[in-house]
Amino acid sequence: MASPIEFSLFAPYNKGAKLIGCFSNWEEIAMEKGKDGYFRTKVELEDGVYQYKFRVQSKSWFFEPDQWVDVIDPYATDIDNPTQNAVVRVKDGQRILDTYVWQHDDKPLPSDRELVIYEMHVGDFSGGEDDPHARGKYKHVVEKLDYLCKLGVNAIELMPVKEYPGDHSWGYNPRHFFATESSYGSTEGLKKLIDECHAKGIRVIMDGIYNHSEAESPLTQIDHDYWYHHEPRDPDNNWGPEFNYEFYDENLETYPARKFIGDNVRFWVEEF
Repeated sequence: MASPIEFSLFAPYNKGAKLIGCFSNWEEIAMEKGKDGYFRTKVELEDGVYQYKFRVQSKSWFFEPDQWVDVIDPYATDIDNPTQNAVVRVKDGQRILDTYVWQHDDKPLPSDRELVIYEMHVGDFSGGEDDPHARGKYKHVVEKLDYLCKLGVNAIELMPVKEYPGDHSWGYNPRHFFATESSYGSTEGLKKLIDECHAKGIRVIMDGIYNHSEAESPLTQIDHDYWYHHEPRDPDNNWGPEFNYEFYDENLETYPARKFIGDNVRFWVEEF
């Protein structure tokens, strides 16, 4: 049975936005904008996995005025890397991230003053027992947890695992803030890693990159100067478009960059 699934996009000063996806053969679906600045529409979807994007009249200065551009949902929790489409999962008539069930979230963990931290880049840590020269994945880290315990490690600090372009990076160029890096594995794989760490008394710390984003992050294409400084404040130390935490939208009484990053921090804490 199909259920109405809502798609929304916060783009308060853009003239138009439409939804496109595999569920419509990539034909445009109209979206209506409310006074809160959100474009919304609902689509009847059966349980399953679907790909989609938004088509938006951009306000970013590097496009023609009101040019229609296809962008990935800034809040997308999964990206199909080959097609660069957002992915949505529907189960029991609801949008879900995954179906992972935590097993060890009641285990005691070391206090802050007791931590022995191992900073880890998942892709370079280990290719795993099946192919030690392959790119590392979350599951390969799980295989080496006993080794870390023997070293006296009781906390691992993951270098950024938000989705970045390509399959190899230190992660300091995040493109999609709500999606986990697909080359490392699925969201279930990351949760399994965290769960197995907790089972062994290992805390997990996640690096968060909130100074800037990668240049083609969706918000840059929707309305660049609404979320970012117009240009780098330090051209000699330019990691990417820099979030403007000082900008206040008086009409909607919100700090756009603060809201986006606040939503993101809550998502990672609640899900992982």
